[in-house]
Amino acid sequence: MEFRDFDLERYGRLMRRLIPSAIGFSVCDSAGIRRWSSDCSDLNKCVRAVSILNETEESWATKDTTVQYRSVDDETAACTLCIDARDPAAGTLMVLLAADEAATAEEALEILTDCIAGESGFLMELDAMAAELSERYEELNLIYITEDNVKYFDEGQDALRKLVQNTGRFLDTGLVALVMGDRKVITSQGNNAMPINGAEEILAAATGDLYERVVFMKDAVILNDPGGDEGLPRLPQLDCKLMADPIFDENGSVIGILLIANGADHGDFRASDAKLLRVMSRKAARIIQVNYDSLTGMMTRHGYEYHLETALYIVRYKRIEHCVLHINLDRVHIVNDSCSHHAGDELIRRVASQIREHLDDSDIVARTGGDQFGVLMADCSLERGQEIAEQIRESIGKTGFSWDKRRFDVSVSIGVAAMAPESESIVSVVGASEVACNVAKQNGRNRVEVYDRDSKMLMRRRAEVEWVGHLHNALREDRFILYSQCIEPLQDSARTPHTEILLRLRGDDGQILGPSEFVPAAERYNLMPAIDRWVVRNTLKTLAANLPRRIRADNVWAINLSGQSIGDGAFLEFVTREVAQADVPPESICFEITETAAVAELDKARRFIDALKEHGFKFALDDFGTGLSSFAYLKTLPVDYLKIDGTFVREVAHDPVSESMISAITQIGHVMGLETIGEFVEDEEIRQCLVTLGVTFGQGYAIERPRPLIELMCDLTPQLLVSGL
Repeated sequence: MEFRDFDLERYGRLMRRLIPSAIGFSVCDSAGIRRWSSDCSDLNKCVRAVSILNETEESWATKDTTVQYRSVDDETAACTLCIDARDPAAGTLMVLLAADEAATAEEALEILTDCIAGESGFLMELDAMAAELSERYEELNLIYITEDNVKYFDEGQDALRKLVQNTGRFLDTGLVALVMGDRKVITSQGNNAMPINGAEEILAAATGDLYERVVFMKDAVILNDPGGDEGLPRLPQLDCKLMADPIFDENGSVIGILLIANGADHGDFRASDAKLLRVMSRKAARIIQVNYDSLTGMMTRHGYEYHLETALYIVRYKRIEHCVLHINLDRVHIVNDSCSHHAGDELIRRVASQIREHLDDSDIVARTGGDQFGVLMADCSLERGQEIAEQIRESIGKTGFSWDKRRFDVSVSIGVAAMAPESESIVSVVGASEVACNVAKQNGRNRVEVYDRDSKMLMRRRAEVEWVGHLHNALREDRFILYSQCIEPLQDSARTPHTEILLRLRGDDGQILGPSEFVPAAERYNLMPAIDRWVVRNTLKTLAANLPRRIRADNVWAINLSGQSIGDGAFLEFVTREVAQADVPPESICFEITETAAVAELDKARRFIDALKEHGFKFALDDFGTGLSSFAYLKTLPVDYLKIDGTFVREVAHDPVSESMISAITQIGHVMGLETIGEFVEDEEIRQCLVTLGVTFGQGYAIERPRPLIELMCDLTPQLLVSGL
């Protein structure tokens, strides 16, 4: 009880009126220390009385809730009473009286103490409310500052480091540590005024037994008493008080812990501390999920690119050289297919750990894709980067991987590239390392390749990497263009007319680019499914918007599909949905797939074709005749058309072998009920040869050059109007 917050002199006047015969009054706190005394009518007697009472074994301060009478000498007595009966430790009021008047003061004492207790209790409640509001203010201030740091300050490690610093400052702790899933630690001395001993032992526990305990409990661990361990496995004896809170990802898995610690002689951690620590854990979770991979604990591509941008700035400013690695785990799909994706995840986790073992703490390492990793090594030459890459490759190759009594050989392909002052951007640097890695895989895997600007193969791969960005932009900006080319009936002009839908791309400079410019890059980097969807959707939209349903149905529209789309299970649903929305009969759509793609995934191709043919779609086998066993698998592929490869068609008028091949394909096709299409009909002589050999359709410059699809729509519309359609 503190009495300095209100005026006891006012109560002195009340005391005089209630007990006019009193020699003097005193108030002490719960420790028996006198806090206030009134003016005494006999000062010497009061001083002597208090001195006598203080010398006795029992202090004149009382914790009794009834009036106590104590003799000071033969003439004087002291009456004492606890000020607040609800709190015996609150304080004591003493009245010094003549011995024969002491008994008459009891009622007056009770009135006085009730008044003092009422006001002091009210002030205590106000103090408690103020303390609670102050604590709440600190909590909100912490939340807002942390929010600003997360949103505006930095990315990745810098944001986490700032969060750790704020945690120590606002929670007033001796040590703060954030431990990531890969046991990487971010620490801060929270309050320099409270140095903590044994920090190394605390961090060792935080990355070991304590971390495992938090993961097991999925709840905060608070150790104010090292002996009270709730029956859980004992931690090492730590001379401190600590609290550790789990950091959860969006699936409820623990991806790290946030720990605070104080010396053993410091006050216990309270519920308010736990609440604030939980707030910071949630903020940490948000940063980690954006910037770190939950499987490996490594940085994600998002966080990695931030550090690359910063590094490139430093490289240009200091005129130094960094080194970048692109690491690709070879054939991880074999483990996934042979065992399970759990086995594949464990393999990736182990490889990530091995990569980190060969790097310095200052190096930045990230998981940039499913089985891909990126490494940034600061102030590192290209030669040193190649040495480290070789060490990583050898280490992973020697270890291998075992799962469910099966052993797998493991290897990585690594591309090495320099980040130099003349580097254009992080895209060019990362692209160079990816290009080198692709060359390593193409040359047999389990290799390290260094990017060389003068290598023709690397230059070609580099161009393909650059195309990836262009193609993403083209899809986003709708810069693809649909062209068309007539497929002419050669045997019977009354046959249903056919038109092949072709794709072009408008470049940044407005130039129209053919598929040979961008399709190889799209296939290498798995962009063809997205491009195929664009072609299907926009073809159907164009037909629906410009042609009546009857003319749509009276033509066959041929659309090319890549082998990547054949293996995409969601593509089937996409096609049927788009066709239904455009009100185009499935029977008027023919999908062209290349012979190479069909043979490479024969079972998938057969299932794909069967599924769409059930809806009425037609299929053509493009580039037919290039395979080694073309006729053998025709029985298993239920196609409608054989599109004879152009290499035979071009030479048919002058090469007996090409003529024989076309004749054989045509005869087999007729026996099987299939129609044939000869492409690359570049002159009238070739056209006449195909007519003679019985080829059903012809396509090429001698028949029609490719033109924008919308031009065909415009040509068809007047004919429809004239005929009354």
